[in-house]
Amino acid sequence: MTTTGGPSGLEAYVLGRAYPVMPIPMVPEACIDVPAGPVTFVVEGRRLTDEAIIGNALERGGLDVIEQPDGVDDGGMTIHVLGAADRLEHLRFDCFEHEPHYHYIRNAEQANVVVRIDTFAEGDPTTWSLRCLRERLPEMLAHADATGLSEQVRAAGPELAAGIDRVAALMRGAA
Repeated sequence: MTTTGGPSGLEAYVLGRAYPVMPIPMVPEACIDVPAGPVTFVVEGRRLTDEAIIGNALERGGLDVIEQPDGVDDGGMTIHVLGAADRLEHLRFDCFEHEPHYHYIRNAEQANVVVRIDTFAEGDPTTWSLRCLRERLPEMLAHADATGLSEQVRAAGPELAAGIDRVAALMRGAA
């Protein structure tokens, strides 16, 4: 830990790594939409490579806004969480083979925060991600600055649970 000279002498903990660019866009032909009341889940098989990271950075702000990737080649299933009304993405769960992670997407800032999933503590990233959708979705949406959508999800009926069940079936089918 580094010191800051503040009252406690310690730097505040920061969740994940913030990037001043939006995440790499979905590939529509690899996506399956799952309507779920106030949200739409999108299930997608993804491959993340150096070229994809560099290409996205160049399109969205230049290479100076990210660390230069070196040897990234990972992939797996992804769950995107979009507002049903506007199709803005707010959360993304990348259940990748080597470095599973998730994103808090800050649309107003055109930025995102990437957080690694600790598979030693949390186990299988797909199981963990589905648990988050079932048990923590409103809180995670609020943290992504989607407070209105968060409240809609809190009030959602059985269509939300049915949507998550469909996502789980798609994720199991891909495995």
